[in-house]
Amino acid sequence: MARWGIDEGCGDGRFCPDEPISRAEMAAWLYRAVTRLNATPLPVVEGPGFADVPDGAWYLTYARWATANGIIAADGGTFNPAGTVTRANAAAMLVAAFSHLAAADPVEGVFADTGHLPQAAMEAIEGIHAAGLTKGCATGPLRYCPHRAITRAQAAVMLARAIQRAEPTVGLIVNEPEAARGYTLINTRLSDEVYLIDHLGRKVHNWRLEGYSIRLIKLLETGNLMIFHNKGDQSLWMAEVDTASNTVWEYPAADAHHDFLVLPNGNLLLLMNDEITPQEAIAAGADPKRAPLVGWKYHYLQEVKPTGPNGGEIVWEWSTLDHLIQDHDPDKPNYGPIAGHPGRIDINYALRHKQIGQDREHDWIHMNAIDYNPVLDQIMLSARNFSELWIINHNTTTEEAAEEKGDLLYRWGNPRAHGAGGYQDQQLFWQHYSHWIPLGLPGAGNVLIFNNGNEFTGLRRYYSTVDEIALPASEGDAYPRNAGGSAFAPARPQWIHITDKFAPWASSAQRLPNGNTLICNGDEYLVQVAPDGTTVWKYVNPMPVDGPPAYQGDNARSGVTCRTPWYPSDYPGLRGMDLTPQGPIELYR
Repeated sequence: MARWGIDEGCGDGRFCPDEPISRAEMAAWLYRAVTRLNATPLPVVEGPGFADVPDGAWYLTYARWATANGIIAADGGTFNPAGTVTRANAAAMLVAAFSHLAAADPVEGVFADTGHLPQAAMEAIEGIHAAGLTKGCATGPLRYCPHRAITRAQAAVMLARAIQRAEPTVGLIVNEPEAARGYTLINTRLSDEVYLIDHLGRKVHNWRLEGYSIRLIKLLETGNLMIFHNKGDQSLWMAEVDTASNTVWEYPAADAHHDFLVLPNGNLLLLMNDEITPQEAIAAGADPKRAPLVGWKYHYLQEVKPTGPNGGEIVWEWSTLDHLIQDHDPDKPNYGPIAGHPGRIDINYALRHKQIGQDREHDWIHMNAIDYNPVLDQIMLSARNFSELWIINHNTTTEEAAEEKGDLLYRWGNPRAHGAGGYQDQQLFWQHYSHWIPLGLPGAGNVLIFNNGNEFTGLRRYYSTVDEIALPASEGDAYPRNAGGSAFAPARPQWIHITDKFAPWASSAQRLPNGNTLICNGDEYLVQVAPDGTTVWKYVNPMPVDGPPAYQGDNARSGVTCRTPWYPSDYPGLRGMDLTPQGPIELYR
């Protein structure tokens, strides 16, 4: 309050925090706070004085302003400058002074002792609670103590938070009426804390997972979390955690990579990686002149049926190594024309076209997303270093998955990767989270992709988009190509949204029931955009990679947030969960 020039204390270098604040002091504080937000002096209010206020009183200008604007009520020509301000009075004054508090979305009945108040007073109290200005005066049950005099310290806290809410830097930034209202999982990669927040940016539940470094989280329909994480010794595990943060199932997944999903039958589909030696890669047709001198990563899928409290049975597998093509050496396996085998993966593509940085050449595919379509019984994969999404058949045995039946059914984003186009035909650039839009949502059956762009050698694109493509209808396991039989249809996305910040890694996008799209810009913020691209909701993640959350008013200390799943209020996993708002994640001084 002193640093912002709102209060000079009560004399002799003291603040007098436990003394009640007077009406005169409150008028002065509010005037100075509103002046600070407007960045210009407020117009002087002329007019008659008050019967109980001397003409030269230091607070006369403030009292005239507050009464003229309906912020503090004057009774019968008197102001009662020494009168105390109750906690209910303070709420009404704050809402009258700051329009952004009146626009907050109150939840009625939060406090047990406000039901008898006039409607306007109750709405003001609920409004400042919804905006994060107060947590009440007591719990068990939660109370506000509306008739108690508010102290200078309590008034200072509320006013400081009101100012910070008016110029937020973290937490909820934008919340328009068109925003979809639901709940979002928030975490920062490799932290041990997970929050569920509502559409006002207030945490309603949190999980603290000591010893976990979380990579990816999903809320199951049971209300438990499924988590991909590192343990303290950096080993990789899958774990199911209940609402009280207890681990109820875990599975060692040393080779897991980036993503997982829970299938309708309860099995886990895991994206895995392993390595072969450079010599093995060359024996499979890799060009020796381009092959890196370290091991080559390759990807495979495992379907795991959970068993017992800490185990699982592998019931299905698919591997990229079974579906290679190369046109470098006719004496090596997998030889053939690249363009004539669109269902196969060119082992030399990424290095030939320098699609990856020198320090990552061994990671020649780098898959980063997996999705499943239960209607088609097909799996979608995001191959980042190929700038393509791939679709394969899940309706196979493990043996069939290693044969022609396990070849790629469809690929899109970069026809150059399978000899069906050039630079001008590339649509995807190091994309993340390619997935089918689920049934029941606008655009159901289409594919939504966060199209990152890239900043490495080769074809660069220094901006990010969210793309929606309409998949051509498949005939059995066959997807049609564009005219001339070259690349797979469609030729272009049907909807593109250019994000306001380049995000070269991580990130995701999710279609919401009202047609909005929730975009997670990997290292900083979330936005909901309407179909026309208008931002209707924005939340800046206050959680850093480590340490406490950021303070409101400070810049966010960016962590990496790969995905932030959103759930509607009727999602089965939320049933029975206490969703009482607990205030924002970010800290307030």
